[in-house]
Amino acid sequence: MRNFLYIAMILFSVSGCKPGVPGDIIQPDEMAEVLHDIHIADSYLGMTSRSDSVKIKAAEYYKGIYKKYDIDSVLYHKSMDYYYKQPKVLNDIYVKVTAELTKEKDGIIKADSIIQAKEIAKLRMKFVRDSTRTADSTFWANFLLRDTALLKKPKLKGQKDTSQQDTVVKKKIDVMMLKMDYKGLKDLK
Repeated sequence: MRNFLYIAMILFSVSGCKPGVPGDIIQPDEMAEVLHDIHIADSYLGMTSRSDSVKIKAAEYYKGIYKKYDIDSVLYHKSMDYYYKQPKVLNDIYVKVTAELTKEKDGIIKADSIIQAKEIAKLRMKFVRDSTRTADSTFWANFLLRDTALLKKPKLKGQKDTSQQDTVVKKKIDVMMLKMDYKGLKDLK
């Protein structure tokens, strides 16, 4: 009977020890979120050139992250020490972190490509407007040359006085010159 009790106690104690993260350690899902934010802060700080200001900013960012997740640096380092001893769990956490960072990176690339597409469309419109202006300028130049050719025509017998016609043509030339020099709203100011 004693042997049965000893065996039963051993079975209960072994079955009571389930593998898992202790309660005084940051749980894996929350740790993945904390590490995500810390890696974002570290990457931003890596772009700063002054090492003195990096240390000050890093402390501020880490304090903000700790406050966001209601932890402190001691709990964070204690949890990291635990996860360093549990590489499979730490690997699972980093799989989540890299997946989230990749998703954010893809979103940024997509947004950036949309912005670039809009910039390309603006440049194309500008090119079309410039080519239209060039075409208009060519049209107006031909139109002006045609009107000036009318000014130089010799009078034929029986033709009316062309002084009124000359002033109308000169006014048209002045208007056309103004239209050719017009570059946009900046000229109106």
